[in-house]
Amino acid sequence: MDPIPLNRIHFFSTSVFAALLATSAPARADDESAPPAPPVDKPAPLPPVTDIQPAELPKHDETLEQRMQKLEDALELSKEDNAALEEKLNGLMPFTTRFSGYLDVGFFATDGNGAGTRSDLASSYFPEYAGIVPGSWVFMGDPLSTAVNSRGEPADTGDSRAIVFNPIHSRGAPSFIVNALNQGLFVGLGETATLNASVDFVPRGRDVSDPAGTFVGDFIDVKLAYAEWRPKIESFNLALQAGKFDSVIGYEYRSLESPDRIGITPSLICRYTCGRPLGLKARARFLDDALVLNVSVTNGSHFSEGFPFSNEIDTNQFKTVAGRLSYLIMKKLDLGVSGAFGAQDLQVDDNVYQWHVGADMHLEWKDLELTAELVHGRADGKTSIIGPHCDVAPCIHYTGAYGLLAYRVSNLLIPYARVDWRDALHESGASFVYISQLVRATVGLRTEIGTHVIVKAEGTVNRELGRIPQFPDDVFTTSLVIKY
Repeated sequence: MDPIPLNRIHFFSTSVFAALLATSAPARADDESAPPAPPVDKPAPLPPVTDIQPAELPKHDETLEQRMQKLEDALELSKEDNAALEEKLNGLMPFTTRFSGYLDVGFFATDGNGAGTRSDLASSYFPEYAGIVPGSWVFMGDPLSTAVNSRGEPADTGDSRAIVFNPIHSRGAPSFIVNALNQGLFVGLGETATLNASVDFVPRGRDVSDPAGTFVGDFIDVKLAYAEWRPKIESFNLALQAGKFDSVIGYEYRSLESPDRIGITPSLICRYTCGRPLGLKARARFLDDALVLNVSVTNGSHFSEGFPFSNEIDTNQFKTVAGRLSYLIMKKLDLGVSGAFGAQDLQVDDNVYQWHVGADMHLEWKDLELTAELVHGRADGKTSIIGPHCDVAPCIHYTGAYGLLAYRVSNLLIPYARVDWRDALHESGASFVYISQLVRATVGLRTEIGTHVIVKAEGTVNRELGRIPQFPDDVFTTSLVIKY
């Protein structure tokens, strides 16, 4: 038998496979020759959801409601506990104790011997005092004009006979210095009372071979120590203070501390307005704090302790009364007038008077700050029948002013400039005479690095006026302040 060709075998197998697929495939709906599909029973419709009663809910849904209620109850209790805790914290806030302060270190250099005065040795400039006061005790210039820090300490007092405390005593040499380590204390006493204190720890050196020196030169300066009470009054704000507090006259006393002061050194008239006397003080604020009245009754004047017309413990019966009235216009311009009157410090007579008047202004407009102040006053002193002028109690009359301008370009760049002027005559019988007539110009730069570090540098040029000859007494000083 002849063999069957392969192509025929392939055709046969393909035909058989196609016939099998045709007989096994289900008929399509559009195929009229396919038999009809058997009918399918439809399921009964479900009852509507609204027909289910609450009682028919499964048991686990009732448990979920109970859990939700428990959570809501717990949340409400938590809110009540938080409210009670906040109330307790608010009650404890008035009893808060806070410590603060700063470290002030710097470097300074001065012309000459560091002193701001010179003696009229031959009585050639002020011959009217010849035969009354030795020429070496007639001083020309200002002993505090060469200040190098915010405490107002001069680089050197030279041969001064009025200001003999010479803590720096540089003799004209440039030097690094720790100006002060300050410690502040604030204690809340109930809701309306506080205790405030500020102390400077001042490291200074001395020649231990000098028998006139005391210990190693370091000292402590208690700058503030007072209690304050602010009674709850609806119509105005009132603060009452007792102890050693800030001055109530002028404007400069508001920024005495190194971090607060724009520059480094105080003005020439700060000695008359920046003192911190001891006594009683009241401050009242009206018209949404726009109108402010400050009054005080103190042992002594508001002169700074570094100037010899101030004392903390009184030596006479007549206390000093002082006050300042100011008005703030549009929260930008502060205008004030101030004055003080009382018995002269450091003497026992109640009939020897010391008085002071002044006016000030402070403007803050955008990034510009301008402060200006003018003062005038005198301490009458006392003269014996046959003695030279003011031989029983020293006397002084003075007029001075300053203007300070600062502009905040940024926190890293705050340039400032100040011009001071002072005209004063200070006499003490045959002991000494000070003739001070000068103008002083200061320029500087302040940089704030974050919230805790301040760097400042400034230069000061002193120029003597009138018959006083020019002498080298310019100052360059810096300050690094670290707050905590």
